[in-house]
Amino acid sequence: MTTYIGAVFNNGFVARLLDLSLRANTSEDEDFENEIARLCRSMRSTGSASWALPLATAAATVDLVAEVLASSLRTRLPAGFEERLALAADGGSVEEYLSDTASAIRKLDSEVVPGYGELPMAPWEVSLAFPQVIDFKYWVETDEFETLDECLWAGFDSMHPGECASSATALVAQAQEALILFPDPDVLRSTLSQSIPWVSRNVLLEIVRKGNEHLAELHGFPGR
Repeated sequence: MTTYIGAVFNNGFVARLLDLSLRANTSEDEDFENEIARLCRSMRSTGSASWALPLATAAATVDLVAEVLASSLRTRLPAGFEERLALAADGGSVEEYLSDTASAIRKLDSEVVPGYGELPMAPWEVSLAFPQVIDFKYWVETDEFETLDECLWAGFDSMHPGECASSATALVAQAQEALILFPDPDVLRSTLSQSIPWVSRNVLLEIVRKGNEHLAELHGFPGR
């Protein structure tokens, strides 16, 4: 199997699926059904992901893996893939694992995906949902300035002007999203702190305020 076809198995959706299976197999707190639901939730909540890989296509990709295993192409699978697949199946039938996974994805594609109150956000979901907030940690944690206000102003100034349309607006939007998703300060901290140790409702509110002030002052946004 050529290298670029092998990437179907070693990268992208199939690889992420195996990663989550292995994570669930080694965790006492999670099971694979929950991880599949989180994966589908993340894909559905991201427009570009849903556009590039609809859940029905994701399920068909898993079916494709099963078909390859049952065909003469099996001998040409990338090195180590079958070993990872067996570990993901956790001692069970690989064929059953793939069939159950594809069925679970199709089922979720036709149902309402569990919300965060029903199925809490996992740390890997936090990393996907709030990358700009995570990357802003230097400006929150730095002791280069005396006050948090100064730190945040400096952070937004560091993006100006070239990154304001992408990074600054995304940072403000992600901070607002976190505040709306998790209005209870304790829930917000318990959900996000493993990936964002400095997170708090007050800091996120200040990021939103300072970001909007920056956009109003330097980019002519109304409603300061």
